[in-house]
Amino acid sequence: MPWFHPYSDFLLHDMGSLGDGITQNRATGWLMRTAPLRGVRKVTALLHDGRARTLDEAIRAQDGQGRRARHRYLRLSGWEKDKLIAFRNSL
Repeated sequence: MPWFHPYSDFLLHDMGSLGDGITQNRATGWLMRTAPLRGVRKVTALLHDGRARTLDEAIRAQDGQGRRARHRYLRLSGWEKDKLIAFRNSL
């Protein structure tokens, strides 16, 4: 049986200013479940509301619990960002 690698933790995360204010079950309007990255290379509208058109835009928009990851991404060199995006596009 092949392994399934969704590249997600499927947990609820605090989205900070990206929250949409919609409450769903135990998720308040600032909590959202992490979507799997598998197949995301085919997605042309990123983030929960489709506002980001590129992975770079989506990462730069991160807030809440994703703020630290955004800051780490912004400190990467150009070729490191290119490698990250190439990996994402391989999923």
